[in-house]
Amino acid sequence: MYGLRFVVAACVLWVAPCLGSAQTATGEFSGFVTGPKETGLAGALVSVLHPESGAEVAVIAGGRGAYRVPGLRPGTYQLKAAIAGFEPLIRQEIVLKDGEAKVVDFELPIAAIHEIITVIGPAPGDSLEAAQIRESSARDVGEALADTTGVRMLRKGGIANDIVLRGFQSRDLNILIDGLRIYGACPNHMDPPAFHADFAEVERIELGKGPFDVRNQGSLGGIVNIVTRSAEPGFHADADLSTGSFGYFNPSATASYGNERYSLLGGFSYRLSRPYTDGAGKRFTDTTNYRTEFLDSDAFRVGTAWGKVSFVPRNGHLAQIAYTRQQADHVLYPYLQMDAVYDDSDRISLSYQIDRGGSFIHALRFRGYFTQVDHWMNDQYRLTSLGVTRPYSMGTMAETQTYGGRFELAMGNWVVGSESFRRQWNTTTALAGSGYQPQSSLPDVRTDSIGVYAEYQKPLADSLRLDAGARLDTARSAADPLKANTALYYAYHSTRLISVRNTEPSGNVRLRYSAPHGFEISGGVGHTFRIPEPQERFFALRRMGSDWVGNPSIGPSRNSGADGAITFRHSGLFLGTTFHLNRIRDYITIDRQPKVNMVAGVMNSSARTYQNVDALLYGGELDATYSLTQNLSVSTNLSYVRGSQDPDIAMGMTSENLPEMPPIFSRTGLRYTTHRLSAEIEAQFTGSQRRINADLGEEPTPGYGTANAKLAYRFRRFTFRAAVDNLFNRRYYEYLSYMRDPFRTGVRVFEPGRNVYLNISYRF
Repeated sequence: MYGLRFVVAACVLWVAPCLGSAQTATGEFSGFVTGPKETGLAGALVSVLHPESGAEVAVIAGGRGAYRVPGLRPGTYQLKAAIAGFEPLIRQEIVLKDGEAKVVDFELPIAAIHEIITVIGPAPGDSLEAAQIRESSARDVGEALADTTGVRMLRKGGIANDIVLRGFQSRDLNILIDGLRIYGACPNHMDPPAFHADFAEVERIELGKGPFDVRNQGSLGGIVNIVTRSAEPGFHADADLSTGSFGYFNPSATASYGNERYSLLGGFSYRLSRPYTDGAGKRFTDTTNYRTEFLDSDAFRVGTAWGKVSFVPRNGHLAQIAYTRQQADHVLYPYLQMDAVYDDSDRISLSYQIDRGGSFIHALRFRGYFTQVDHWMNDQYRLTSLGVTRPYSMGTMAETQTYGGRFELAMGNWVVGSESFRRQWNTTTALAGSGYQPQSSLPDVRTDSIGVYAEYQKPLADSLRLDAGARLDTARSAADPLKANTALYYAYHSTRLISVRNTEPSGNVRLRYSAPHGFEISGGVGHTFRIPEPQERFFALRRMGSDWVGNPSIGPSRNSGADGAITFRHSGLFLGTTFHLNRIRDYITIDRQPKVNMVAGVMNSSARTYQNVDALLYGGELDATYSLTQNLSVSTNLSYVRGSQDPDIAMGMTSENLPEMPPIFSRTGLRYTTHRLSAEIEAQFTGSQRRINADLGEEPTPGYGTANAKLAYRFRRFTFRAAVDNLFNRRYYEYLSYMRDPFRTGVRVFEPGRNVYLNISYRF
């Protein structure tokens, strides 16, 4: 804690002289630079020009895109806002009076010459832009999002961190890439969907919070849409080289060309690292059961290549094809009992969009796609692989494919559409204790889903807006009858069911009121659902001591939620507070189930399985940003969520606490920016978590505090970045560090110690 006190004291000493030396203001401009859906564009350049004198002042927008230019004399000015990836915007002939504080906001359109719309609807949310991603020392999307209000991560190793949004695990979220569904192949979420997107191909990450997404089936707690880069007008290319602690090495490059008729884009990236060390200097391989020869081996090797072609066959029409290939090798997961020998994925999409201008039917959109993941995981790097007849004692070959399509029609105030997809998932597991006899742990389960939806958006008055949506889905999950282990289903759940169909409605209503003096009040109610994942219904694995089996009778989870927010924007100040309440009927949780029927070959007396339970999740978030001076800004955020469940003594559920709920988290940062230089120091605090689920073996986790620092310098076409995370080398672990079943080790995975990150990029 002494280190953190030092950071706070340094911040105060830094702010004081800056405030004291600020010139007496005669007038000022302030406001916010935002992108689509009012997402703040931190790092945007705002130029203020006084044409009569030729004097010009340039500032860099801080958190939420807030900027402030004080000390201006009266006169007529020209203001311009610009940031890479967005069209610059100029405000002409803005009159500033003596002593006036004038608010001038900018909403920048995306600069891509050919952009296929992949919006996620009017759900309340957030956005992480490319500029913020490039500054981060994060190794993947899950880690990059962890500083966003309401988002935490579940760490399994050096990469492939999972996303937790307002307490909802990734299984209760839709995590899409350009609107495409891609699913990890591991039944244990070893490779979450976000893992299969490389930083270098990402333009921004959109977040929708709560049960308000009707365009995609299954957004029980929210949606994360990873938007990849598109070509800009003319020829552009950039090259990046990142390096840092623990042998991290990441070269990448992207090139694009676009004109009025067509555009091309392509790129590649390669990421490599050794196991990181924690604050005590221990490698994460030292804390788990890795063999000596693999203690300092690579922690991950990931190569990605992508391409995108767009063309305009006629005015108002746009066609696009995109393909991405990722190959990951030797990915270590100390959180789990197995590691990834390889984990390869492919994404391909075909899109066609027609924009009809001012006619009643003003847009038609179609998208079809195919994604697949091939994954071989085993324990060949672990001590458990010694003394057996094969190089491993346990291994799972997994593969999943998804075919999907969407048709959408925008007319008047309505957007109507249909979404359908098929997900095929098959895994085969072999264990030394069973003589390596192959078991169809996921028996080639096929999930077919089709849904229709409608969204309505209309201003009810100058300052009041209505958003509403409705959806109806029908989905069928079926296991291959030749592979399904119905004996395990019957032993623990008294059923031999291998096919289930669910038909469910969804809907929401939201109102947004723009009040006087910079206030905005919004709120809504929504209802949605998700069908159980294939492993929650049909997983089946005989193991020594305790089996692992799905529950074919488990029902879909249904969330009825409410969300309210109040925001205030004025003169470089942003304040936002959000409250959310979610009542989930038939929330799917893990349970230990005793055997209820004697079945030949089923020797264990209990199994880990899934059950429905009614649950309540509620909490709140706070965001604040303020431009203290022309160059100095401060920002802070706070998020809290509480999860409870209705105990069921008959099923052995005695705890009132939902498992895997993140504790309270806050972040405060002080940022200094000039036209070329930006520097930031931040402190992060996480509270202790004592509301645990003892039924599943959870234990209390102490709170902790850390400090990070960032620096960026721009010189002509070069940008140099440096960051130090965990500045004081604290040893700590997240609460979400050890619980995920079925193949967890139970070992807590400590966070990295002091982590130095360097990046150089060149753009032309």
